[in-house]
Amino acid sequence: MNWRKPELKDLETLQECAVNNSFFANNYSAVNSLLYEKKFHSLIATDGNWIFEKYFDDGKQYFSFPHNRSGKYDDLKSSLELLEKEAASSGQKLIFQNTTLEEKDALVSIYPSAKITATPESGDYIYSREKLSTLAGKKLSRKRNHIHQFKSKHPDFAFELLSANNLPAVKSIEEKWLEENKSFALEDGSLSDLETEKEIIFYALDNFETFSKACGMTGGILFAQGEPVAFCIASNLSLSVTDVHFEKCLHDFGRDGGYAVINNEFVKTVQTEFINREEDLGIEGLRKAKLSYYPEQVLEKFLLEVN
Repeated sequence: MNWRKPELKDLETLQECAVNNSFFANNYSAVNSLLYEKKFHSLIATDGNWIFEKYFDDGKQYFSFPHNRSGKYDDLKSSLELLEKEAASSGQKLIFQNTTLEEKDALVSIYPSAKITATPESGDYIYSREKLSTLAGKKLSRKRNHIHQFKSKHPDFAFELLSANNLPAVKSIEEKWLEENKSFALEDGSLSDLETEKEIIFYALDNFETFSKACGMTGGILFAQGEPVAFCIASNLSLSVTDVHFEKCLHDFGRDGGYAVINNEFVKTVQTEFINREEDLGIEGLRKAKLSYYPEQVLEKFLLEVN
């Protein structure tokens, strides 16, 4: 198999695959396939209409469930045989990461003795666009209060969709946000991850026009007191799902309700039926924050190791 790094020229093919498969899982986002190569050293390969991805972590090799550009899976077994040979040639086990429930069941039908591990930290939080945009009902009253609090403290706030004109302001927020979180990250050993994330965000912004054309990349920026204080970056995962890749707010403004405002203002501009706000990474505070918006579902994912 001819494995190589995913490149900008691959976006249209990856996006076609995502649309034809009606993907909900963020790890199959065409944008994420490129962005997270920088973190997981991911590689892609193709064989006819089949698209393969593999990742590396702590010396181990992991594969994605193979996907067909047409959305048809009549020949799934033959595509898996290619991965069996690939794993064998590297002397490692065949391990599938971030498989959805349906994909896990398809794999088990072929590998009935496979070891299956649920990975709740990788589950995607899927929301209704209508609910996130209106925040109607008693359950979401606290979110409405956060927005009212922010607007009362910052009556001059402004929201803009991302464009070439305000991308430098997004970079300035990211730089300030990283500085605010540096000391805590040094303590818990996550600084290198945050620095890699900054590199990924800057790469997305530097190639915003290309990502926007191929995958509908969009997002928003929030201003208060004339200064940029929060941003989000998103793209079209499929025809019914918008994937929010990043959402950040400077500390003082986040405390005032800035996260609720940037989320709500951006979602009002979205056209898809659903919003994927990605996983919680097993971080308790992040899990609580995502659950507080009452998702329609948390998309289950699994690790499957072929014996």
